[in-house]
Amino acid sequence: MSDADATAIPGAGAEAGGGRRFSVREYRAGDETAILALFNRVFAIGNPDFVPRRLDHWRWAFPGNPEGHATMVAEADGALVGTFTAQPSRFRFPDGEFRLGQAVDTVIAPEFRASLRKNGVYLTLSHAFYERFGRRDDLRFLYGFPNPQALRIGTKFGGYEPVRCPVLESEIPLAHAGRWPDGGVEVEEVERFGLEVDAFDDALAPTMGVAARRTARYWNWRYADCPTTRYRLLRAQGASGELRGFLVHGFGWHGFRKEIVPIVDFLVAPGDRATWKALLADVARAAQRERGTPLKTLLAWTPPHHPHFADLAALGFKSQPSIFNLCIRRFADSGYTPEQATRELYINMGDSDIY
Repeated sequence: MSDADATAIPGAGAEAGGGRRFSVREYRAGDETAILALFNRVFAIGNPDFVPRRLDHWRWAFPGNPEGHATMVAEADGALVGTFTAQPSRFRFPDGEFRLGQAVDTVIAPEFRASLRKNGVYLTLSHAFYERFGRRDDLRFLYGFPNPQALRIGTKFGGYEPVRCPVLESEIPLAHAGRWPDGGVEVEEVERFGLEVDAFDDALAPTMGVAARRTARYWNWRYADCPTTRYRLLRAQGASGELRGFLVHGFGWHGFRKEIVPIVDFLVAPGDRATWKALLADVARAAQRERGTPLKTLLAWTPPHHPHFADLAALGFKSQPSIFNLCIRRFADSGYTPEQATRELYINMGDSDIY
């Protein structure tokens, strides 16, 4: 995204108690320092455990994304006072391949948050984003996981449409999975993924519904290159060397749920429960080797409509509501409905910025 692409959109900007004016434009190189300062200032409010985001994380998460990023900013008196951002990824649909944007890191400075009027910062910024990026050949639609306050505001003012509210999570005790035999499936930890991931993902595509393309390039960026979260990357093959699947997992979750081992992403053929057992047993054994941690539970997201959900249930995973809600925000030419998304959209932990 070049500086020449940045256009300013005047904001009416009258805010409660100040009448301050602002303008909205597209991100340009060099904004990241001010964006990060605004993010860290806002998210630290009322959160004594907040750890400031680092610049290397921002550069990895946004400019480093193989699909780029889509960001609008609001300015007042030469300072950034708001951002609206999406992380794109490429999804397969029955009618072709399109980018979807995961809505993340919407931040409004506290002094500009008083008004939800049409000409306030949040709505001006969000509608400028929709106008710039909300096209079928750019971002077919947005998806995201709004917190309760954002869900209320977004469904009332921002065009959010619920898809899975709440998202279901499936869990099993670590000790249970650790007892599974390998069943002739060999699992190895790898440092990075090779192009065999692309071919395996292509082979599974007819079984996946509307799902992100899981390629070596995307996975290596998302997991191997992540500067702030530790992931293990696993590859599984049969006794005669045939490829059986891949899995990515973490250890704990942001210090809040220290007992969980998130099964963040995976490629396993539906119905191949032997491969699931071998991969998850390896995860459990690795988690049990972690010293000084209270890890107790394997946790995964699988859409209720998908065969993966049934496979994990057959292995003993129990499902319950999570604290997260999945919504979409469509544009005029998206050609896709919330009902279709509920039935078809495949989103797991790795498709979010949560885990």
